[in-house]
Parts: sequence; C-alpha cells; structure tokens
Amino acid sequence: MGDSVHVAIFTDFHPATLGGVQTAMRSLCGGLRRLGHRVTVFCPPAPGSVTSDADTVVLAALPVAMSNGLPVVLPTRATRRTIDAAFAERGPIDIVHALTTYGCGISGARAARRHGIPVVQTMQSRDDTVIAQYSPAPYLSALTMRWVHGWFVPLRGRPPSVGDGRIARLAWRPLIAQAQAADRVIVPTRHFARRVAAHGVDRPIHVVSNGIDDELLDRVRGGDDEATNTETPLRALWCGRLSPEKRPLEAIEVARLVEDCTLDVYGGGPLADRARSAVTEADLGGRVRLHGEVGQADCLRAMRDHDLLLLTSDCDTQGMVLLEAMAMGLPVVYCDPELSETVPAEGGVRAPDRSVESFAAVLKDLARNRIRLQAVRRTLAEHADEPRQSRHIAAILSVYAEALATPDASGRVVGSPRCLGRNR
Repeated sequence: MGDSVHVAIFTDFHPATLGGVQTAMRSLCGGLRRLGHRVTVFCPPAPGSVTSDADTVVLAALPVAMSNGLPVVLPTRATRRTIDAAFAERGPIDIVHALTTYGCGISGARAARRHGIPVVQTMQSRDDTVIAQYSPAPYLSALTMRWVHGWFVPLRGRPPSVGDGRIARLAWRPLIAQAQAADRVIVPTRHFARRVAAHGVDRPIHVVSNGIDDELLDRVRGGDDEATNTETPLRALWCGRLSPEKRPLEAIEVARLVEDCTLDVYGGGPLADRARSAVTEADLGGRVRLHGEVGQADCLRAMRDHDLLLLTSDCDTQGMVLLEAMAMGLPVVYCDPELSETVPAEGGVRAPDRSVESFAAVLKDLARNRIRLQAVRRTLAEHADEPRQSRHIAAILSVYAEALATPDASGRVVGSPRCLGRNR
C-alpha cells in the first residue's frame, strides 16, 4: 500500500552523459520508477545531438562551460519560465531533489520555494579540495562561485571556518548555503556528513550511499568469477573522467614505474590529449591502452578482466567507480584515507600517501605477491551486493517522507506524510 510521488530531480549533468554523478542519478531514477514513482529530470543539454527522453526537461545553457567542463545554467527569468511551465504541464510535483549545487541545483531549490514544495539536497562534491588543488586560478574560481551562488541563494551569518584557509572558506560557502536552503540533506558517507555539519549545516543530514542499477549488475555478471592473474603482468584498470582532480596522468606515470604491469584507461575529458602524449613520450604503447569513453556496462565488464582498480583520485566523497569495483569483486588500490569508509576492511589496499611513488611501490608488491589479491577478492565477494540500488532506495524514500511531513516557516505542513512504497 502507499501513494506514488512525482519527484523533480535537478542536476547539472544530462542523464545521457558519462560520469559517476550521472550513473548514480540514472540508478536512482530507475529505482524510483521501478517502485511506481514518477521522475522528471531537469538538466542542461547534452553535448552533440543527443535527444532527451520524454521525462527530461532541458534548461538552456550559456555558450561557455565551467573550468570542470560543466555547462553553465543560470537561474534567469527564462529558466524560471521553463521550469514553471513544466511544473504546470507535468504536475503536480510532490518533491524536488537537487543533486548538484550549481545552476540547475540552485534553480531547483528556488522552484521548490516558489511552488511550496519540499526540497531535498544531495551533497557529494568536495569543491574546496578540487578548487584549491586543481583549479588553474583557485582564489578567482572560489570567489566567483561564492559571488554567483550567493546572488541567488544568500547565506546569513558567517559559517565556522574549521581551520580552513581562504580558498576553502570561499568554496564551502555555496555548499553550505545550498544545504541550508533545503528541508533535508543527503550525503553518501559518514565522513562527509561530519564535514558538512562541522561547516555549519544544521538541516537534518541523512547518510545514504549511492547505488548501482540492479538490472545492470545482473546483466554484466554471470559465469565464473575472474580469477587473479598469476602468469602475465599485473592488469590494472583506471576508469573516470580525464580531468586534473581524477589524476589520470599520475596513473600513467605509476604504470611507467611498474614494469610488470599493464594499464587500461577508460574515460574521456580535458586531459585526453595529454594522456595520449604521456603514453607516446614514455613509449608505453605496449603496456598502457587508452580506450576513451565507454558506457557503464562496458566498464563493469572490463572489471572482470583485470587484477585491480587503480584509484588515484584524492577528492572523492565516495566514488561510483569504487562501488562498481566492489560489486564486481575487483580489488582497489587507493590513497584517500576517507575512502576507507566505503572500502570493506581487507577489501582493498591503501597507498601510504597520494604520491606516484607510493602507488608504484604498492603495485610492485602486488605484482610479486598475487596471493594477496586473491585474499582481497574473497573479502569483496562477501560485500558484492551492497552497492545495489535496491539496498538504498528505501532510505531515499524515507527522506522524502520526512520532507513531505516537515512544516514550513509558517508552521504549515508542505506535503502530506505518505508511505512511499510500491503501489499495490
């Protein structure tokens, strides 16, 4: 028993594009729809001539992109008219769920307030680290984001600095403002929940892991589990966006330092040309292969044929590729200690630090000691179903139910409390 709800998801990534946020979003949408709920996605256009489906509303983007390649959607009057028209045509909308904190996320929060609809905000971007370490102009980037976001979603008062430097304080302010504009906040990990709360967010914070589509996992699994390779060079896999914060060039350098190792790189992005040059200049064509962008299913299948995932990023809150490796039983070599919350105990190998040399030392040891990888695989087998979206969708629906029952500033209940299970 229970009512279905109509969820308006706002995201700065088109569902047809590739990336961790997009795969998590598609999994969430699929999980909700399979339980009988309706989902409409509001997002920028996809690059090229990709046609959006009937459940996607495309918001006009500026002819420029942010430094991370994201399209720029501004919460202008034209954007507002598009959203309001879609709400009127496709409504009623029961709840707004914003997955990002940029233009579309801002537009979603503002639309929710205009229409008296509860809003849930997912927070999973470590903008403070990404901007400080990888932006070509960190202070200018942080200041611009803080100014633009603050124009549309103001934040009263000064949030605690928690020992942050100037750039980090600027980068955190839009994140805090966006969270404070919501009725409920969702984060994928406990460590990020603590970080968000420490920076002054006092909205109810719920920890709900991202998930992988159950039907997709069932399709790509099957047959015997891939055994750890013991005869040929260690087979490493790197998967993600070829952008500075993901550190693909460092992964290629690790492979150069470890002769008893091959590396397959899956992904596209602004560093694609530099990655090709790095392979050519180091004469690694026989050991490092660049496959370009592939779909999630192809990435999951590739994980069956490798010995380990090389995860060089040091600024993920959780990382979809990490969840994918867990689901496919692929050992992970990583460096960020905060990811240890997601990696099962004895289910991966953490390098002592983020340096190329530390990663190389770990891979050299694993190349000599393959039995260690076999033990990791056995551990991961016990956790392989934890990333399934079906394991987490009930928690999402619980957050929606609480938001629907939350009084607004006037004391009026915005939505009616509901049992948000499958229609019967």
